[in-house]
Amino acid sequence: MQPKLINKVVIKRNGHVVDWDSFRIQTAVFKAAINGKYKDKPLHANMIANNVTKVVEKVIAELSFEKIEIETIQNQVVKQLNDFDKDVARDFLAYKTKQNIEQRH
Repeated sequence: MQPKLINKVVIKRNGHVVDWDSFRIQTAVFKAAINGKYKDKPLHANMIANNVTKVVEKVIAELSFEKIEIETIQNQVVKQLNDFDKDVARDFLAYKTKQNIEQRH
Protein backbone atom coordinates (compact mmCIF):
# COMPACT_ATOMS: atom_id res chain seq x y z
CA MET A 1 0.00 0.00 0.00
CA GLN A 2 1.31 3.45 -0.88
CA PRO A 3 2.07 5.67 2.13
CA LYS A 4 -0.59 8.23 1.14
CA LEU A 5 -3.24 5.50 1.26
CA ILE A 6 -2.54 4.60 4.89
CA ASN A 7 -4.50 7.64 6.09
CA LYS A 8 -7.43 7.10 3.72
CA VAL A 9 -10.76 5.76 4.92
CA VAL A 10 -13.80 4.71 2.93
CA ILE A 11 -17.37 5.76 3.66
CA LYS A 12 -19.51 2.76 2.74
CA ARG A 13 -23.05 3.02 1.40
CA ASN A 14 -24.47 2.24 4.84
CA GLY A 15 -22.46 5.11 6.37
CA HIS A 16 -19.88 2.95 8.10
CA VAL A 17 -16.29 4.10 7.85
CA VAL A 18 -13.60 1.50 7.16
CA ASP A 19 -9.88 1.63 6.48
CA TRP A 20 -8.70 1.71 2.87
CA ASP A 21 -8.19 -1.79 1.50
CA SER A 22 -6.93 -2.13 -2.08
CA PHE A 23 -7.60 -5.86 -1.99
CA ARG A 24 -11.35 -5.15 -2.08
CA ILE A 25 -10.96 -3.43 -5.45
CA GLN A 26 -8.79 -6.19 -6.81
CA THR A 27 -11.23 -8.87 -5.64
CA ALA A 28 -14.30 -7.12 -7.08
CA VAL A 29 -12.66 -6.54 -10.48
CA PHE A 30 -11.35 -10.12 -10.59
CA LYS A 31 -14.78 -11.56 -9.72
CA ALA A 32 -16.46 -9.42 -12.37
CA ALA A 33 -13.93 -10.45 -15.03
CA ILE A 34 -13.92 -14.15 -14.11
CA ASN A 35 -17.73 -14.26 -14.10
CA GLY A 36 -17.93 -12.40 -17.39
CA LYS A 37 -15.66 -12.08 -20.39
CA TYR A 38 -12.70 -13.96 -18.89
CA LYS A 39 -14.58 -16.93 -17.45
CA ASP A 40 -11.97 -19.34 -18.83
CA LYS A 41 -8.96 -17.02 -18.43
CA PRO A 42 -8.26 -16.45 -14.73
CA LEU A 43 -4.71 -15.21 -15.35
CA HIS A 44 -5.98 -12.50 -17.67
CA ALA A 45 -8.74 -11.58 -15.21
CA ASN A 46 -6.12 -11.30 -12.47
CA MET A 47 -3.86 -9.14 -14.66
CA ILE A 48 -6.69 -6.70 -15.34
CA ALA A 49 -7.61 -6.63 -11.64
CA ASN A 50 -4.01 -5.90 -10.63
CA ASN A 51 -3.52 -3.17 -13.24
CA VAL A 52 -6.79 -1.41 -12.50
CA THR A 53 -6.15 -1.58 -8.75
CA LYS A 54 -2.72 0.03 -9.13
CA VAL A 55 -4.09 2.92 -11.19
CA VAL A 56 -7.01 3.48 -8.82
CA GLU A 57 -4.62 3.44 -5.83
CA LYS A 58 -2.54 6.15 -7.49
CA VAL A 59 -5.57 8.33 -8.25
CA ILE A 60 -7.02 7.94 -4.74
CA ALA A 61 -3.64 8.61 -3.08
CA GLU A 62 -3.47 11.95 -4.91
CA LEU A 63 -6.84 13.12 -3.53
CA SER A 64 -6.44 15.84 -0.92
CA PHE A 65 -9.10 14.49 1.43
CA GLU A 66 -8.85 11.43 3.65
CA LYS A 67 -12.49 10.26 3.63
CA ILE A 68 -13.57 8.81 0.30
CA GLU A 69 -17.10 7.74 -0.50
CA ILE A 70 -17.40 4.28 -2.01
CA GLU A 71 -19.13 5.76 -5.08
CA THR A 72 -16.01 7.83 -5.80
CA ILE A 73 -13.91 4.68 -5.75
CA GLN A 74 -16.40 2.70 -7.82
CA ASN A 75 -16.57 5.48 -10.43
CA GLN A 76 -12.79 5.51 -10.66
CA VAL A 77 -12.71 1.71 -11.06
CA VAL A 78 -15.24 1.91 -13.91
CA LYS A 79 -13.29 4.73 -15.57
CA GLN A 80 -10.06 2.73 -15.44
CA LEU A 81 -11.77 -0.46 -16.57
CA ASN A 82 -13.15 1.38 -19.58
CA ASP A 83 -9.55 2.23 -20.49
CA PHE A 84 -8.39 -1.38 -20.03
CA ASP A 85 -11.36 -3.37 -21.30
CA LYS A 86 -14.90 -2.03 -21.87
CA ASP A 87 -16.39 -5.53 -21.60
CA VAL A 88 -14.98 -5.98 -18.11
CA ALA A 89 -16.25 -2.51 -17.18
CA ARG A 90 -19.73 -3.68 -18.19
CA ASP A 91 -19.24 -6.94 -16.26
CA PHE A 92 -18.08 -4.97 -13.21
CA LEU A 93 -21.17 -2.75 -13.23
CA ALA A 94 -23.41 -5.81 -13.57
CA TYR A 95 -21.55 -7.53 -10.71
CA LYS A 96 -21.82 -4.47 -8.44
CA THR A 97 -25.52 -4.04 -9.25
CA LYS A 98 -26.21 -7.67 -8.38
CA GLN A 99 -24.15 -7.37 -5.19
CA ASN A 100 -26.02 -4.21 -4.13
CA ILE A 101 -29.40 -5.88 -4.69
CA GLU A 102 -28.32 -8.92 -2.63
CA GLN A 103 -27.12 -6.68 0.21
CA ARG A 104 -30.47 -4.89 0.43
CA HIS A 105 -32.44 -8.13 0.82
